[in-house]
Amino acid sequence: MSLAVRRGLLVLVGVLLLQSAWMLAVPPFRGSDEFDHAFRAAGVATGQWHLSQGAHDGRGQLVWVPRELAAAASAQCASLSYPGPDNCHPVEVRGDRALIATAAGPYDPLYYWVMGTAARPFSGSHALYAMRITTALICALLLALGAGLLTLAGSGRWVTLGVVAAIVPEVIYSGVVAAPDGPEMSLGLVLWASLLALVRQHDVRRERLLLSTAIGSAVLLAFIRQLGPLWILAILASVVVFLGRARVMDVVRRHRALAVSGVVLVFLATCWWALWQLIASHVTTPVGAVPQTRETRSWILAFNLPAWILQMIGAFPYRDQPAPLWVYPFVLMVILLFLVGAYRSSRATRDLRTVRLVTAATLVIPVALSIVFMPSYGAIWQGRYELVYVIGVLPLCGLLLDRRGFAPVEGVRLTVTALLFLAMAQVVCVVNVMHAELARPESTEHSGWVHPPLAVVALLALLGSGVLSRMVWQATGDD
Repeated sequence: MSLAVRRGLLVLVGVLLLQSAWMLAVPPFRGSDEFDHAFRAAGVATGQWHLSQGAHDGRGQLVWVPRELAAAASAQCASLSYPGPDNCHPVEVRGDRALIATAAGPYDPLYYWVMGTAARPFSGSHALYAMRITTALICALLLALGAGLLTLAGSGRWVTLGVVAAIVPEVIYSGVVAAPDGPEMSLGLVLWASLLALVRQHDVRRERLLLSTAIGSAVLLAFIRQLGPLWILAILASVVVFLGRARVMDVVRRHRALAVSGVVLVFLATCWWALWQLIASHVTTPVGAVPQTRETRSWILAFNLPAWILQMIGAFPYRDQPAPLWVYPFVLMVILLFLVGAYRSSRATRDLRTVRLVTAATLVIPVALSIVFMPSYGAIWQGRYELVYVIGVLPLCGLLLDRRGFAPVEGVRLTVTALLFLAMAQVVCVVNVMHAELARPESTEHSGWVHPPLAVVALLALLGSGVLSRMVWQATGDD
């Protein structure tokens, strides 16, 4: 069995264990905007691809969903401050169908069709768990694929640790919520990995396979969420700087037909993205609809970088609910180890441009987008939105560290410390969320919440972290 396959399998097992812990810890419909996405998926699965009727008192558009699904989501939805009555309670009931509002109407329907179709044989909370399992499997397989492909770029200690560090608690959590955020992040890693792997590959067949994988992930990434085309450009620009113009042109010349086909396919996917935004904007607003309030004047929120950085590590279930604050410094120390180490070891080399670019992009992109969209959408930015790009930054830094032989003496000690910090973060975050939910009546009184004792959830998270750590330790032994 090849090294790429072995590492891919280890990531698959480790991620599935961590996802199991989160799936059990988070009550049904308690995930971030999960009721909105579940309603959207249920509607798309029955042919309601475009929603044209706006809600009278709520966010988004009206959609027909199974009555039991709407009832199961009602209590969690009503416990939040921002949804309107139309989001939490049906505005009309016809037999076993209920008309209810969802804020996920503008999203492309493809992912929701997959998730909703998988849930059709089930009802109520069981349907939501089917959506979660479908999303979790998609994300786990994509993350495993990305990890395996990165092995073709480099199999050293630091790039392997970079993969584990990139799979922060927020990535795992997003991968079990019935929403497209997790698949988008995972596709980002696949795109990063398939392009970075070109740095060491000179076999024509393998290059063709990597380019085909990159094209496939870019096509899906282009329209799964609204900012897909931007992330594709950001990842491409970063990888081009990393590979260098000569290497990029060499690959393009050898695979000219495939490269042109890829550009065309991604362009067509982007055109579909733009067309869908136009289609989704055609919504009839009811007479007398209650306006939705947005914070559009607090411009200081467009520069809220400290909060966004912490949200990228973890904020559960919602962006204003942080993990225990003492967890963040430990994960940030691992992140700084990669960024500072890559910067110091790349000085006086062309690789320094790559480090500067990815660092600047990570900081500038959310601020720029917040400034652009503040007048119309308000302070909507969340740190997890950028993870589709950031998920490849630490593995990239790891490649640079391996290339420079970083920390030849202290490497083992630093690796062990980093793995302990990362495992602690994974376990503490999921345990903290479940402990908080056990104190919420809306969660404990929900008959559909499947949850074992807290110790079982902690054990699953610990086992998942252990499997990922084993992959890094094997790489350390190979150095």
